[in-house]
Amino acid sequence: MRLLLLLSLLISAIVRADVVKPALVEISFLHDKTVEISIDLSLEAAMTNIGTQYKKTTDAPNSTEYDELRELKSEVLRQRFKAFEVEFLNRLMFKVNSQVQTLKLINTDIDIVGYKKRPRKTVLTYQVQLSEWPTVISWQYGKVYGDSALRWQIYKKNEYNWSQWQWLRDGSSSGVIDINHPKSGSAFERFVEFTGIGFDHVIPLGWDHILFIVGMALSSLLWRRLLLLVTTFTVAHTITLGLAMVGVVEISAQIIEPLIAFSIAYVAIENLLTHQSIRRKSIVVFFFGLIHGLGFATMLKEFEMTPDSFLMTLIGFNVGVELAQVVIVIGVVSVLLALQALKLNYRQLMVIPVSIIISIIGIWWGIERLVT
Repeated sequence: MRLLLLLSLLISAIVRADVVKPALVEISFLHDKTVEISIDLSLEAAMTNIGTQYKKTTDAPNSTEYDELRELKSEVLRQRFKAFEVEFLNRLMFKVNSQVQTLKLINTDIDIVGYKKRPRKTVLTYQVQLSEWPTVISWQYGKVYGDSALRWQIYKKNEYNWSQWQWLRDGSSSGVIDINHPKSGSAFERFVEFTGIGFDHVIPLGWDHILFIVGMALSSLLWRRLLLLVTTFTVAHTITLGLAMVGVVEISAQIIEPLIAFSIAYVAIENLLTHQSIRRKSIVVFFFGLIHGLGFATMLKEFEMTPDSFLMTLIGFNVGVELAQVVIVIGVVSVLLALQALKLNYRQLMVIPVSIIISIIGIWWGIERLVT
């Protein structure tokens, strides 16, 4: 009973917490020497100095303030940001031809409150008017905000001119970028970069997927069964991830998100049954894997890709996701084996209580996502 209470307290933090979203920064150079900078971020996290160094918002000292901002209507939050904007801009550094530029805000697009357990999307659009055409640029996002991703383009109507995404860890600078002679990253570099992004999307950012894999890993200590379930899940989410990325399948997140939550609950509830059918469970895991693949695609679609980089990006992201899954499965199985080696009833001590908690969280999330 004590273990169940302790686990309830620990996992309740997961239920209340938003993950911290890395910012996506896009810089467009227009022919009239105007530069537009679009920053896709969690504005509430930025305004409370919560960066990606925190796995979830509840780890941060300003988590209460974040929750208060998260509940504000879009227009109210927009007004709050006006008072904070100077501090925000002081943490950014945009240079053109080695000269620091002053950014002017031209648009603030803040999403509705919506489902409060996920970061709200905000896009800030800034503009800079140059006196001469740029040759080199550099960008640095605020170190306090942690990770971000950057890409740029020389805008031409009806043409795709975006550079490759550059992943900037812990507020690091982009370095000097020669926009007239851009470096073309190799396919391997693209693969490695998105392997890391895929891993991060599950650990530590993807609590939905973490709880699903934990629930699945708790189902058996027989390695063949576990291998079958993990492989089935992998094949399924790979199919829908690929189809969604090429536009063959597209389903609203309002449908996918509740289904993912209920899939977490179902897999955990199955662990409470004395006699489990591996065939039935494999079919169910395959079906839910298809749904989770659509969830992965929602995030990956934010990184628009050129045709020549699409395959490496998709493979790298998927490999990162698989590596994260393997880490989770090994962690869960190691704990179960340790309890078994101590001649303790691992089912009573871990499988049942953890599965109950995961199922409650899944049902809670599912209902909440249906009504918000």
